[in-house]
Amino acid sequence: MPLGSISGALRGQGQKLLHQQCWNWGQDILRPEGNLLLEAGFTKQRPPQGVTGSTRYVLRLVGAGCWMLWGFGFFYGTPDLGGVYVNRFQFRPRWMGLDAVEEPIWKQDMIPSGELPPDPSVLLKLASTAVRRIADYEDWVLDRCGLPYRLAVLAQWREAARMAPERLPEAWRALAEQIESTSWPHLREFSR
Repeated sequence: MPLGSISGALRGQGQKLLHQQCWNWGQDILRPEGNLLLEAGFTKQRPPQGVTGSTRYVLRLVGAGCWMLWGFGFFYGTPDLGGVYVNRFQFRPRWMGLDAVEEPIWKQDMIPSGELPPDPSVLLKLASTAVRRIADYEDWVLDRCGLPYRLAVLAQWREAARMAPERLPEAWRALAEQIESTSWPHLREFSR
């Protein structure tokens, strides 16, 4: 289905899911039994002393680039396609080269402006792949810690609108399918 007819709904669903996901990641970091992001293979990079900002978690993917998480969003990229940055509060994937995030980033305003990728389908491919990685992570958390853990995490969240944790991986995968079915003429609208 072309994004033009669902752009608002698609972005709204992505924004809602990502806002909850950032909450989940934050709670996974604080888990009393140990930081789940570190257990999943991420490395923790804090801002330098005296610099205010968000800790960055980086997962180097074997032969496939990297995945970076902050409290304000995420970046996913591969050497051959570049990367996509998605803000926590505006689900508008922005394409950029991997070199754009080589230097440590601690604040949202340090994220470079996005640009149109060399091939328009690249943004959609990166965004859908990133969303599927989030679904896989949530499956891993449910397998590793169980549904009661995710329910306890959400019980602490003050937001009324939330996705049931057992449905979260499925919701991320459905979003990936919607992104994949987006047509190029509507891509400019999607990433603005």
